[in-house]
Amino acid sequence: MLIEFRNLEERDPKRLPRVIQVIHHLLRNQFLHVDDRGSPGMMETLLRPDIEKLVASYFEVAGYRLVVREIEGWAGILPDTEVITGPRMRMDETLVLLLMRRLWGEGDLGKYGNMLTTLNEAYDAYQDMVGGARRPALGIVDFRNLVQSLERRAIVRLGEYDDEARDMPLTIRALVDTVSGLQHLTHVEQLLSGADFQSADEEPSDENEDDVE
Repeated sequence: MLIEFRNLEERDPKRLPRVIQVIHHLLRNQFLHVDDRGSPGMMETLLRPDIEKLVASYFEVAGYRLVVREIEGWAGILPDTEVITGPRMRMDETLVLLLMRRLWGEGDLGKYGNMLTTLNEAYDAYQDMVGGARRPALGIVDFRNLVQSLERRAIVRLGEYDDEARDMPLTIRALVDTVSGLQHLTHVEQLLSGADFQSADEEPSDENEDDVE
């Protein structure tokens, strides 16, 4: 592997730093999307067949597989579950991810398979999802924080806060369909049938504000 990088440096010294930038970005964020700042150049680098093969080999050694979806505008690394165990997600993280997948599947898709909604609309859908649960629902701020954690991985994108609407545009990307596969759907069904999510007779917790603050 080191030989391949050394050969690239000798063959095309200006390209090696770009390859390192792509690898560093994927190690830190797992995914990149061409709509994000700085990502179009990284995607252009990665789309060269020789570079894609080199980067894929690099991550394969670490137990990950490289996925490139040019038509959807993204690339990323996914754990090879036959080699390593992927990171476990908290219950609330899983629910928010699956909510994003559901909203994406129900919406009208635009360029790169993006679906446009708003943070408040997504939060309303989240409250419907967990309505009647024994487990208290997230407040709007905690919900937004989880959405922002998905944004750091390029799965969604939040726009600027609108003072008048007290809301934020939310773009859900086609990438969500890949990261919320069948194993996640099975997991969330188990969560929703568990004791924490069975309907209870207790009084509901204090209502959360409906608008972003």
